Amino acid sequence: MLGVFAYSLIAVAMITFLWRQPAIALAGVLCMFGLEQMGQASHSFFSQHQTFTNLLIGGILLAAVGIKVIKGERVCANYPTVAWLVLALFSYAFASTVWVRRPDLTLNNWVTHGPYVLTFLLLTPLTVSGSKDIQAAFRAIILTGTLITVFLLTFVSWDARSIVLEGGNGNPLAVSQMAAMVALVAILGNPWRNSKVWHVMRWGVVALCLVLVIRTGARGQLLGILLVTIACWPISRRIKNFSQVFLLLGLIGFLAAVTSFGLQEFWAKQSSYYAGGSRWSEQAMQGAMSGRLEQALILVRLWYESPETVLFGLGNSASYDPHVLGVYPHFLPLEILAEEGLFGFGLYLMVLISTLSSIARCYRLLSNEPDELMVLGALASLALFSFVVSLKQGSLLGNLELFMFVMIIGRHTTTLSSRAKSGREVQHGAAIQPADVPPHPRADARPFTDLVSTDWGKRC
Repeated sequence: MLGVFAYSLIAVAMITFLWRQPAIALAGVLCMFGLEQMGQASHSFFSQHQTFTNLLIGGILLAAVGIKVIKGERVCANYPTVAWLVLALFSYAFASTVWVRRPDLTLNNWVTHGPYVLTFLLLTPLTVSGSKDIQAAFRAIILTGTLITVFLLTFVSWDARSIVLEGGNGNPLAVSQMAAMVALVAILGNPWRNSKVWHVMRWGVVALCLVLVIRTGARGQLLGILLVTIACWPISRRIKNFSQVFLLLGLIGFLAAVTSFGLQEFWAKQSSYYAGGSRWSEQAMQGAMSGRLEQALILVRLWYESPETVLFGLGNSASYDPHVLGVYPHFLPLEILAEEGLFGFGLYLMVLISTLSSIARCYRLLSNEPDELMVLGALASLALFSFVVSLKQGSLLGNLELFMFVMIIGRHTTTLSSRAKSGREVQHGAAIQPADVPPHPRADARPFTDLVSTDWGKRC
């Protein structure tokens, strides 16, 4: 019953605070799969109604968008170019199902993932329109994700690397991905930066999330946390002196210590995996990576057989054909190249390049705003982490977090650019006002500028 209580607490808290901060719906989306497994491990109701959590989060997300509209916010304002590129890529991927060899398998894949595409790509980016929204979402992600992490580490049963659910085992990769994102937000986003209590507790949160990632045996997620933290720390903290370097080295040492503890605690006694080697051995990791690359290269060789497939691709989800691979290749860039061809791969590259450009532009705009740089650093880390994970798991339809964060970063950039442009216009307007204007002949008369700023403003 404790799990049902924790599940209910999260759901009630989200619904309660949704009117005040609609952006917390983003936390529900990121923690959805972890919350789903927590529920199914706690009570048979959630196993018998497996779509309940999805419908709950979907309802919260729709309500969040509706609340923003009711409050008069323009949810589609500052819609970025990169978002249109993402939608163009997925639209083309759907159109490519027309010429795929096994349309039945492809359409079944789209029916399964279609609701998630709508959730992650169409609705969720509309709930985040500025830095305050992102900060609210970060706080909710940490609170929700930490509660789920503590429960999964403490109050559920495990079978090897998977959570034991009512009627089966859970998905360890989904749980580890949630925990990894919570850790990155806690490290780089630091949403309660003025709280002394949080500055102590955040490292406990990071440690718990790392331990859960290790418990699930998610090697790519663990490596992703370490690499992404190092890569995005300069964005979040702007390394200017040796003290920042020492702080980064101390952080790396802390992450390494927690990793060592987790491996000893959960995997030291489990040696059977690949040919008698440990899951965390170099042999096992090289074997897994080479297997994924081999599958992707098989798909690429089929793509290269004709000019038509080179240009337009084999068709989305063509790899599911038993005569091809029978499964997706677990390597997103080469999958897009083979299934969507040069046309789709070009859109994919444009998305990545546009995102890098957006991050660089934001960094320039926020060079003198350290608090805002932390928000940017955390956003960049979530996008980069999702990209790293896409190199070892999932397909185009299974790596929606990457494209969702790309869209959020793009929208954040356009919002900041609009704010900076408005600021320049205000400064320019103030600068051109004449400095030696003689006093108005009537002391009780209002200048024309006052009429414009008050009476005209009221009419508009």
